[in-house]
Amino acid sequence: MLTRRSWLALGLGAYVAFAVSSIPASTVYKLFAPPDLRLAGLDGTVWSGGAALGSVGPLSLHDVRWDIAALPLVTGRLSGRVEGRLADGFVETNVSATPSRVVLTGLSASTSVPALGTLLPLKGVEGLVSVALEELRLQNGWPTKAVGKVRVAQLAVPPLMPGTAAGLIALGDYEIVLKEGDGEGIAAEIHDAGGPLEVAGTLTLDPAGNYKLEGVAAARRDAPEELVQGLKLMTGEPDSSGRRPFSLSGSL
Repeated sequence: MLTRRSWLALGLGAYVAFAVSSIPASTVYKLFAPPDLRLAGLDGTVWSGGAALGSVGPLSLHDVRWDIAALPLVTGRLSGRVEGRLADGFVETNVSATPSRVVLTGLSASTSVPALGTLLPLKGVEGLVSVALEELRLQNGWPTKAVGKVRVAQLAVPPLMPGTAAGLIALGDYEIVLKEGDGEGIAAEIHDAGGPLEVAGTLTLDPAGNYKLEGVAAARRDAPEELVQGLKLMTGEPDSSGRRPFSLSGSL
């Protein structure tokens, strides 16, 4: 049961939250924006506003819009809806954040693989990416939980062996299913969704930034010879069904 003091504190917090809501977004941004968030062309207020241009770390956005709920600010938590345009697509999500943790739910995004070049080492790779995540948690800027699906379509990569092909090699479509982990990082299952390669594997990413990708792959009958030869070069000996094991690990 709330005491009179608790009611007074709650009322004071609500008053402060609503008072802040009338301050222009540009003023609040100058005072409180974290170093990895950059916005330009701001309009509106803290509650409902936007920015012509923005970036979160290395990811660039434009036409950013947000709607923030008032009451969660009373308890020191930011909660609302954010959407924006990417270089080749869009992103929209519900967000709940404290100074150290960000939780994104209902995250939907679509873009091209080249547009992600500032985030991942994907030089020369082509394709389309769509994201549908039920939940993504970031602790101090690092992903600690992800649940949902990522689809990659029309994936094409430079020749696996230089000088063996005139252009990019088509690898087909893939689906990455992100699942509830064991609390020690992110876990995902990867499989093909049609194309010249049959692929099944797993991906793990721990809190220290160490990743491991492993699985099996086999070239289908219509796979180009360049892909067949590259697969032989980059994987282990095939099993009785012709599937070749692969493993890749490192640190981000």
